[in-house]
Amino acid sequence: MLVVYDPTDETVAEQLVDAIQPRLSVPVCTGSLVAKAEQEAKNAEVALLLVSKKLEENWELIEAVANVLPNSLVPILIDEAMANTKDWMGALAWYISDDLFINFCKPTKDAADWVMSEAVAAKGRVVGVPGRRNFHAFLSHEWGKDKWVHKMAIELALRLRDHDIDVWLDAQQVSGSIHGSMADGIDSSTVFLVLATKGYMQKINTGDRSDNCLKEFQYAGNKRFDSIVVAALEEDMTKPATGWTGRFQLALTRQAPVDLSECSNGTFSDEAIERLANAIRMRIATPEASSDLSPLMRDIYPR
Repeated sequence: MLVVYDPTDETVAEQLVDAIQPRLSVPVCTGSLVAKAEQEAKNAEVALLLVSKKLEENWELIEAVANVLPNSLVPILIDEAMANTKDWMGALAWYISDDLFINFCKPTKDAADWVMSEAVAAKGRVVGVPGRRNFHAFLSHEWGKDKWVHKMAIELALRLRDHDIDVWLDAQQVSGSIHGSMADGIDSSTVFLVLATKGYMQKINTGDRSDNCLKEFQYAGNKRFDSIVVAALEEDMTKPATGWTGRFQLALTRQAPVDLSECSNGTFSDEAIERLANAIRMRIATPEASSDLSPLMRDIYPR
């Protein structure tokens, strides 16, 4: 494993190495100079890039490692000012802007655990995982108070299976790296299915990057912007014009939600499931952009 960092970030690099070295049977290599980093990359399976403003400016260092390990770069955030990946520039944006990062701004045991799980996931991407399973839909949802939304999501996934629609659900499919599993789930699913609640919409609108709902929503906005289906679990969410607000409304402006709000005794009616199954099949057959702007244009011309 290789830790890549700008020379000004040496202290944080040492902290990271100290945190992960006891978990490995071989020494962790480091590289902060172009020539050494490039050489070490040739003998490494994974490169951990310590993302900071200084690293962003050090494009030669990033490029040297990315050219050797293009598919196994793991961004490790060590500078809060770099938290928004849309603001990344140069080689940093070119090589890893679509990846989800691990926040190591406050080094903790949990953060070190996440680093290790992401490193394992990156190694898997290089070797390739044979027979990766494909899904018809990735189900994105909040868990809700007392996990009530999550319970409904599980029932929804099971009921859709009866209609021969295979759904990716975090209760079943997450393993190893949470971020890696989520990204793989969206990549291997044809449709991004949003289980819309006011709580979910609030997570999207507040913009807290630590929240998995927002991470899924943003990743799918780039990867599956023309294959989105919205299922409204609450009555207010069945009314896009009056019930939807903020970036949630903007990103999904063309979507006509499937009404799942009339559920009794914690279950969905057969008619509601049939409507949703038909909507998913239709979106699979005829992709349609969720708004009149592409993801790139939405970034350039926010409304």
